[in-house]
Amino acid sequence: MPTSWNEGAVHEYHEIVAGLEEAWPGHDLSAFRIPDDRLKQRVIQAQRMSRRGVPGVRVMSNERYCDEQYIHRQIEGISLYFQNLQPPPEPRKIGF
Repeated sequence: MPTSWNEGAVHEYHEIVAGLEEAWPGHDLSAFRIPDDRLKQRVIQAQRMSRRGVPGVRVMSNERYCDEQYIHRQIEGISLYFQNLQPPPEPRKIGF
């Protein structure tokens, strides 16, 4: 897994989701994609307002990022989705 979920990593994740949809036709996995509004710029530098009243400054990243906890929930969700497609295990037979 990437250390940072920037736009490139999210794009790669979407390619994997598309590959899973191709491998299992008829399964719509769009709910597990990352919506564009979940990608946000990060504050890379901040300066507080000065004592003289000069407003503070925030410098934002050029690239957008997805919240890591959100993407992990999406990955866990897609994993559980496919686990639920598996047939239940056969009951264990005891005796003759």
